[in-house]
Amino acid sequence: MDIKQLYKQTVLQHNRNPQNYGTPENFTHKAEGLNAICGDQVFVYLNVVDDVIESIFFDGESCAISTASSSLMTEFLTSKTVQQAKELFTDFCILMDKNSGIDSMESLGIVNTIAGVKNFPARIKSATLCWHAMNAALDGKETATTE
Repeated sequence: MDIKQLYKQTVLQHNRNPQNYGTPENFTHKAEGLNAICGDQVFVYLNVVDDVIESIFFDGESCAISTASSSLMTEFLTSKTVQQAKELFTDFCILMDKNSGIDSMESLGIVNTIAGVKNFPARIKSATLCWHAMNAALDGKETATTE
């Protein structure tokens, strides 16, 4: 299967059946991500215990790309340390930079499938919004934006 088909399939699958969607009863960190240009609004909730992300959830109103990216991120970051999550945030931002020339990064595993969004530069902010919100939450900030 070519990467474009895998990207499309991943976005559709995670948009139709998002993983870790909803507001959890317990969380230690929370941030809201806003993309004013397209109207995406995502809330990310993390439960961090002993510096490990025990769970991560999201909810809000967002497009298919933002929902799929959020779903992938929550699956991928569960059980990672805070430091690992911050390093993976940096890697994801590099991967999603349309000028990076990088199509995948070993550290990002299955998350690489969302990199196909780089073929649609106007949608990159939709894919990165949840990651910015996650990073803001870990930094103790209440909001993040892709603007």
